[in-house]
Amino acid sequence: MIKPLMGAVFLAGLLTGCAAQQPTHYYDLSTQVSPGLATLDKTVTLGIGPVTLPQTLDRPGIVTRKNNTGVAVASFEVWAGELEPAFNRVLSDSVATRLQHDQVWSTPWDNRFRPQYQVRVFVDRFSGELNGDVSLRLTWSLLGDHGQQLISTRRYRQTLPAEPGYAGYVQTLNQLLADFSVEVADTIAREIPEAGK
Repeated sequence: MIKPLMGAVFLAGLLTGCAAQQPTHYYDLSTQVSPGLATLDKTVTLGIGPVTLPQTLDRPGIVTRKNNTGVAVASFEVWAGELEPAFNRVLSDSVATRLQHDQVWSTPWDNRFRPQYQVRVFVDRFSGELNGDVSLRLTWSLLGDHGQQLISTRRYRQTLPAEPGYAGYVQTLNQLLADFSVEVADTIAREIPEAGK
C-alpha cells in the first residue's frame, strides 16, 4: 500500500510543479526610425554587415549585467531568434528607412553581388543592468569600391536608463539601435558622393 501511495504523491507533486512553471516571454528588435531628409541616388547599392556581437550575447536568454563584471542570463525572458542577425536586419531596415532608399542589403549576400558601399560593425557592448543603465558601444566602418576602400572608421558610444522590467530593457536596446541607425544613415548621407541627389 505504501508504494502506490508514494507514487501518487510523486505524480501529484510533478503535476503541481509543471502547472506552476513560469511562462516564457519572447522578444525581438524592431525598426523605430523615421525617414530623414537626405537620400541616395537610386543606383547606389549599400550593404550593412557583417555585424559582430560579443560572444556573451550569443545565447537565447536575454543577458543583463551586474556590477560591471557579473553577467545574468534569463531563463524565461528570451530572444525570438538569434540576436546578431536580428541586429543586422533592424540596422539595415532602419538605415534604409532613414535614407528613403530601397537598395540597402544586409549580410549575407550572394557571392556574385557586392554592394558598392558597405558598413561593418564590431559591437563591444549591447547590454546593461536590468532597471539600470544600458549601453551600446561599438566601432563601425564605411567602405567603398565594393568593400575594397576604407572611407572612414568611427567609435560610437551611448548609454540610456532602461525602462522597467525585461520588456523595458529590450525597448531601451531598441532605442539605442535606432539612435545608432540614424547616426549611420546621416554619416552616409554626408560622406557618399551620390547622397542628396
